[in-house]
Amino acid sequence: VVLDSEEFFVSDGAKADAANIQQIFSRDSIVAVQDPAYPVYVDSNVAGGRSQGYDEAEGQYKGLVYMPSNKENNFVAEPPKCHVDLIYLCFPNNPTGAVATKEQLKKFVDYAIKEKAIIIYDAAYSDYIREEGYVHSIYQVEGAEKVAIEISSFSKNAGFTGVRLG
Repeated sequence: VVLDSEEFFVSDGAKADAANIQQIFSRDSIVAVQDPAYPVYVDSNVAGGRSQGYDEAEGQYKGLVYMPSNKENNFVAEPPKCHVDLIYLCFPNNPTGAVATKEQLKKFVDYAIKEKAIIIYDAAYSDYIREEGYVHSIYQVEGAEKVAIEISSFSKNAGFTGVRLG
């Protein structure tokens, strides 16, 4: 991946970025999250007003679109079947550890282009990918530069936990 110096910024880490970035989008944005998901993706959007309350029976927040990540799909979700504006993805996934192939990520990129959605891609664990066929950045997927914002941190690969640098 080749980036121009104006295409990236230093932040206080992926967790804060995942929470704060949603604030630049409309409160009416429809958000999709992997299920299970790292809690900040859900919690920050609920706190940001993108939920109509908690559904006790379903165990999910109303208004969010949950993309199942389970044994049947090897813990790699499929793009939503309905329109969404923001998609939170994390690979390797926290909490499942699953990694999406380039082809699986391409489905999300194609979906985002078609639906004019934005992918917020958390790559904090990408240095743990050791097998061939997997990408370390969503920008390795054709078209991603049009629809994705990648966030990351140094807490995993450089042991900077607590320093808050991303």
